[in-house]
Amino acid sequence: MQVNQPIPDSDEVWALSLEGGLRIRATASPASPIVDEFFEAYERAFVLPDEKEDIAGFRACLAMNADRGCSGPPSHRELIAVIEDDEGALLGGANFLASAIQAIDGHPSTSIALNYLFVDQAARGRGLSRLLLAMVAQLSVRALGDRTGNPAIFIEQNDPLRMTAAEYEEDNERGGTDQVERLRLWQHLGARAVDFAYVQPALSADQAAEDALVYSVLGFDGPHMSARFLHDHLQSFFRISVLKGQDPTVDPTAAAQLEELGARADAGGLIDLLDIGPALETLSGDRGNWPRCGSILELARGDCG
Repeated sequence: MQVNQPIPDSDEVWALSLEGGLRIRATASPASPIVDEFFEAYERAFVLPDEKEDIAGFRACLAMNADRGCSGPPSHRELIAVIEDDEGALLGGANFLASAIQAIDGHPSTSIALNYLFVDQAARGRGLSRLLLAMVAQLSVRALGDRTGNPAIFIEQNDPLRMTAAEYEEDNERGGTDQVERLRLWQHLGARAVDFAYVQPALSADQAAEDALVYSVLGFDGPHMSARFLHDHLQSFFRISVLKGQDPTVDPTAAAQLEELGARADAGGLIDLLDIGPALETLSGDRGNWPRCGSILELARGDCG
């Protein structure tokens, strides 16, 4: 399916009909009713408090779409999309930020921060996650003015080795999928772990930074990415989706990561992209039998002693 028009800057819902009676509806507007529909289902899908956004936060990010700064294609676009069946039942959704990245040889010209993606438990096993990913990519390149090439899609994932036992069990119960199995599913979709000590800055003044995460990416063919690409992607993501327009250099968590990546980029540094499949096999079975290791990145690198 091809998209033949950009997402409108209005409350109008942009609907796309898919095979099997499915439909995607997307919006870039904070006033769209799609935001409320998405949020109601989102609340059921996510549970860990420092990883959750409130509806005001979603609206604040979407409101920044109006600030283009020029008459040409936008440099970023935050979007919300839902997928539903022919009877209008919501089956899943996604919230994501598309950013135009300055040209770097061998790298995509668009990066996507896939902030949230979920499929209702009753609708799983139908390939909807893969379908949503494809639509996220297509919507993003069109929203930025028909940019060419496949985008890089970044996603935060829970690191089982950095979660407490209570967090692990609570999120397993709410999500309906074990954390290790969830990582394995994303591996099957093509995700690789970014070998960088990523920390999500606090989403609001009432929340804390979240460091029990592994940052992963889809859309890269080689074993590395430029530190400059990761820097520019995170700079946009931190400013829009996390800090709601605040300068990321004044947030200690964001500033420390951007400073490190900037220094590595100035030196021509590369960031390794890791296949964590073998590490996930090690984590199969009872949590009490897992190796003593600080993170899944350490396990994948073989640094656990």
